[in-house]
Amino acid sequence: MEHLVERDPRRLTDLLSPRTLAALWQVSPLRPHYDHMRTFFDDPRLKAAFTFQDIYMGLSPFEAPATFSMMPYTELADGVWFPRGGMYQVVEALMGLARRAGVEFVFNAAVEQIEVERGRVRRVHIEGGRQVAAEAVLANADLPYVYQRLLPHDHLAESIAHKRFSGSVISFFWGLDRRAEGLGPHTLFLSDDFRGDFDRIEHHLPPSTEPSLYLHAPSRIDPCLAPAGQDTLVAIVPVGHIDAADRQDWGEVRDLARQAVFRRLAKVGHAQVESHIKFEVSYTPLSWKKRYNLMNGATHGLSHALTQLSYFRPSNRHPRYRNLYFVGASTRPGTGVPTAMISARLTSARMLEDMGL
Repeated sequence: MEHLVERDPRRLTDLLSPRTLAALWQVSPLRPHYDHMRTFFDDPRLKAAFTFQDIYMGLSPFEAPATFSMMPYTELADGVWFPRGGMYQVVEALMGLARRAGVEFVFNAAVEQIEVERGRVRRVHIEGGRQVAAEAVLANADLPYVYQRLLPHDHLAESIAHKRFSGSVISFFWGLDRRAEGLGPHTLFLSDDFRGDFDRIEHHLPPSTEPSLYLHAPSRIDPCLAPAGQDTLVAIVPVGHIDAADRQDWGEVRDLARQAVFRRLAKVGHAQVESHIKFEVSYTPLSWKKRYNLMNGATHGLSHALTQLSYFRPSNRHPRYRNLYFVGASTRPGTGVPTAMISARLTSARMLEDMGL
């Protein structure tokens, strides 16, 4: 973590330092993760159990570098932490800190353009005609979206558009009128055709009848996240991202994924979940693209393939506009809440350094 994730490799020589190379050697970056697990396990169920975490990065374990074996290790060694009151408490805490530092928040105001002049960002244009002068801009929108939609179109935007993107997910958010007793806070259902499942995702095919999926019951950790005697469930089914070459019917894919979740639940004694749903919200790749401006609806941003990791991932500072910075999943070090928080720390430090503060 110290040498591969929590550092900001601004030059290729940073990646080639002896300590970094030693850390890379330990995590076998040139070997696929699933293949690497053959060193330790014979049973395919164990190989799946120690590689499914690659889904968190929008990757297939059959193409993800074995570097990502750090994720199951971290889960087992350090545990997984949950903010009391739900994940949005992270946002609330950050906003509280920012406000105390004098930050002004402007809500429900879309950014339409980042204006550049003589090689530097000068102002940000907000819908309704408002303009904000800027000494520096930190963009936390999806990096490919910023290049494609907010900046002048150039060869850099074209280069970003042709990079590989992560997979996506279909998510269901359900409120139940009774508790689904027997479900733990986290339940993973792994497909018997583990490899075939990821082949379908890679080729932008609808999910199988029994795909791998994740079920979250947050009230098992924090009871305030569901009314007394009722329940809140989140189901996530991995799928491919939007592909312009295909014409996916995302409504059909969503319905297939929904029924797959109910079939899985029925097999573990929860056949009545569907009939006890009080309300439902679902997101498809189209939703992620429309609501969060994620290019191709790719929930994890740019892919975390070996050629798009560390130094080879887009920098947290624009190569031409030296006062424009990036934070989030598609810049260094990568996706996930803890990793994005690290990117915020690294980028903030770089901004302060560049400004002489």
